[in-house]
Order: sequence, then structure tokens, then C-alpha cells
Amino acid sequence: MVETRRARGSEVAATTTSFQSLDELFRARWTPSVRLAAALTSDRDAAEEIVQDAFLALSKRFATLDNPAGYLRTAVVNRCHDHHRRLGVRRKSPPPPVEIAQEAPELDELWSVLARLPERRRAALVLRYYEDLPIDEIARLLGCRPGTVSSLLHRGLDDVKGIVGHGR
Repeated sequence: MVETRRARGSEVAATTTSFQSLDELFRARWTPSVRLAAALTSDRDAAEEIVQDAFLALSKRFATLDNPAGYLRTAVVNRCHDHHRRLGVRRKSPPPPVEIAQEAPELDELWSVLARLPERRRAALVLRYYEDLPIDEIARLLGCRPGTVSSLLHRGLDDVKGIVGHGR
């Protein structure tokens, strides 16, 4: 049985979903995983490669995992972090807006605003409000304390308000 919930017009499979095959997981989680990676990296091409690599790693361990969807999400987030580290991304000047095909125009604007945020603030906001994860899970994924996540969320929301309010 697949549990789903609506998030801004798209279905997002709950992490408690049990998948019987890698193919079933791939069909259900490819697009949401690419969107997550694109939101975290601001690079659609890199996002697809990251998700491909995550599925490759998952395929080697699929039979032994209790929560393959959770493993996949963790692998995607970790690879996005590695992507930023390898590139030595400097967020002094805002990157160009992310081009992600969405069903609703307001999501395109959202991705553009998120792309302008520092990596960790963007990651915290995306994991909290797009993936709907609890603060403790976000802290685990980002490798920090729950208090740090709360601070990242607060500062990230202030940044978003500043960007939207000033029309930068």
C-alpha cells in the first residue's frame, strides 16, 4: 500500500511506504528525488546525476534495507552536500534562477527564490517545507544539531521574506 500526501499540487510518497522492488521505488521516487536535488543544488543536470548515483548505490543494498526510500533521500542529500563541497561554491553573488519544470507557475518563482539562499539554509527549508521532515530528521541529514536546524529555518525564512519583500 502506498501512502501519499499532497504537497503544492504534486504527490510525494511518504517515507513509510514499503517498496517491493527497485523498479517500483524508481518509478515512485525518481521525479521527487530530482526535484529535491535540484532545489538543493540549483542545477537540474547535476540533480539528475546525483539521483542516478544515489539509485546506483541503493541498488547494491536494496534487498537489505528496511527503508529504501529513506536511504535514497539520505543518499541524495549527502550527494548534494558533496556536490557543493567539490565545487567550492561561494554564495557571495546569487546564482541564476533554477529552471525546473513544474505544474504551477508559483513553484517556478519559489525555486528561483530558494536558489538565492545559502546552501544550508536552502537545504533546511526544502527538507522541512517541501519534504515535510521533522527537525530531528533534518538535523540527522545535515549533520548538525536540532537547534542549528531551527536557526537555519528561521534565518532562511527571514532571507526569503527579504528577497520577496524587496523584489531583489
